[in-house]
Amino acid sequence: MKLRNLLFALVAVLMISSVVLAADMPQRSDIPDEYKWKPEHIYASIDAWEADFSYLEGRLDEIVAYKGTFAGEQATDPAKSLIAYNKLTEELMPIVEKLWVYVMYNYHVDLSNSDWAGMQQRIQTLYIDFSSRMAWYDPELLRIPQETMHRYIDKNPELEDYRKSYDDLYAQQAHVLTEAEEQIIALSYNITGTASDVFGKLTDVDMKFGSIDGEGDEKIEVTDSGWNSWRVDKNREIREAYFKKLWEGYQGMGTTLAALMNGNIKKNVYMQRARKYDNTLQAALDGNFIPEDVYINLVKTTRANLAPLHKYNEIRKRVLGVDHYRHWDYYVSLAEMPEERYEWNAGADMIFSALKKPLGKQYNKDIQIALDPKNGWVDVYANDNKRGGAYSSSCYGVHPYMLYNFDYNKGLTLEDVSTIAHEVGHAMHTWYSEKSQALPNKDYAIFNAEVASTTNEAIFTALALEKARQEYKNAKGDKQAIAKQKLIALLDGAISSARTTFYRQTMFATWEWEANKMGEQGMPLTVESLSDLYYSILTEFHGPAAEYEELSAISWARIPHFYRGYYVYSYATSYAAAVALAKDLMAEKPGAQKAYINYLNSGSSKHPVELLKDAGVDMATPAPIEAFVAYVGDLVDELDVLTQ
Repeated sequence: MKLRNLLFALVAVLMISSVVLAADMPQRSDIPDEYKWKPEHIYASIDAWEADFSYLEGRLDEIVAYKGTFAGEQATDPAKSLIAYNKLTEELMPIVEKLWVYVMYNYHVDLSNSDWAGMQQRIQTLYIDFSSRMAWYDPELLRIPQETMHRYIDKNPELEDYRKSYDDLYAQQAHVLTEAEEQIIALSYNITGTASDVFGKLTDVDMKFGSIDGEGDEKIEVTDSGWNSWRVDKNREIREAYFKKLWEGYQGMGTTLAALMNGNIKKNVYMQRARKYDNTLQAALDGNFIPEDVYINLVKTTRANLAPLHKYNEIRKRVLGVDHYRHWDYYVSLAEMPEERYEWNAGADMIFSALKKPLGKQYNKDIQIALDPKNGWVDVYANDNKRGGAYSSSCYGVHPYMLYNFDYNKGLTLEDVSTIAHEVGHAMHTWYSEKSQALPNKDYAIFNAEVASTTNEAIFTALALEKARQEYKNAKGDKQAIAKQKLIALLDGAISSARTTFYRQTMFATWEWEANKMGEQGMPLTVESLSDLYYSILTEFHGPAAEYEELSAISWARIPHFYRGYYVYSYATSYAAAVALAKDLMAEKPGAQKAYINYLNSGSSKHPVELLKDAGVDMATPAPIEAFVAYVGDLVDELDVLTQ
């Protein structure tokens, strides 16, 4: 189990979303308790948390006590020492997770609470101490010849669960440093996250964007999270004004944001060189045994197959009736119909209905437990000072949790329902893997994580489209016109989702790769150079129908995921894989459901690409990307015919 990566796994959700801050946002007390998650399932009180915190502090010296007992003169019985050490870490690591997420879940629903912020800093500091005391572990373990380690495992069944993690460490032996060097790397975690931390504070709290004029005497406060709502507004002047006000805010902080990105990329280069990798891409992927070719294949194959996206933009320009299709025209619906809204239970029922047949009765039973608000797994509605967006997270031995930010007064959109399906997919992946795998193999790689969530979305979308096609085919007269608009709305939404989750994320991955290569080569990373790079890639991906303001070039500065290091590509690969898996599951292909549930149960018991191959998709080849592009192309062609 790679403890040096634990902190990054725990804080991953911190960079998914922005804070919800708005004058008309409900207070936490306005939301009924039944729609709030229950961190007390982890700790009944802060006193219980403090007790575990003190307990963990008091046990840290025991970790160091094993130093020298695996290899060297003190290693009188290495196998026995390994077994005892594993039992110790199996006890302590779940406590680290519990301490962290308990604070995180309380803090994320009230980011104004400085007490929770302080507790979060305390557990992060404790983790750094924990990690630094383990700096000796990998170097010493590697002093045991691999053949000898296999003999220990063969003679001691207690070590069998660790066979893969030991073999993975041997496979990466060239990148494990000396004990002293590992100690320095561990201590640097407090520093290497600075750019990310400052970016979050700056964009979530300190940056203010002012307001724009709405309709009549209305004043609209401009916020980063508010763009998601206003970008779909039918009033084009408001969309344009909102876009410019928001992007001008980022442009005004461009020098600072470029300095943060420079620091972030320098951190990537530092880690790459410290661990003796050829480049930052290799350094980021190798820890999870993802071949560089998977990333390179995604970028190259997508760039060679941009025609469906270009045609989609041409259709949008035509249907919207604009002379110039601009950045603020991306998201507004092409359909002329009122948006339907749903209560939470109605939205959940739609998911149960969609997933029951493809994924089976047991899966459906489990998600009904997960999505029943009374069970405390979900935090449903937005409130003032709550972290925005949506995520799923967990700690070992406790059920997963899901955070959402739906509008309590208006209810759920169809897109919101799809988001529920997405996050509950993550939750089930976690729930199944933790029940099926021993502690060393319970966690799955990011490469695999997004498949479990996006497959749910893909099934939900495909079935909604099929239902809409039948309604349109069977409708007559005025009802047919309404059914046609509904089908257009769903097609537009499905293609837009492919654009944002596949094409856009691949565009991000392209920019990130090129920007990091600039850092590796010592080239200047300024607001001008980073923006010029982004603008060239943006225009390439979106084609001649789309026109851009110079402001669009600063878009890179809004993306928190770049501070995770080669993360965004996994959204695109997962989307392609999920569509392929969903197709087989809905077609009831023999063995598909069993293979997929096995995938959810597998944690990290195999390397990520192998696990996905077992499920039915080989991402090491261009085939899934090409098949996905063809799938999008078919949707675009269907939309084109309907909108003529």
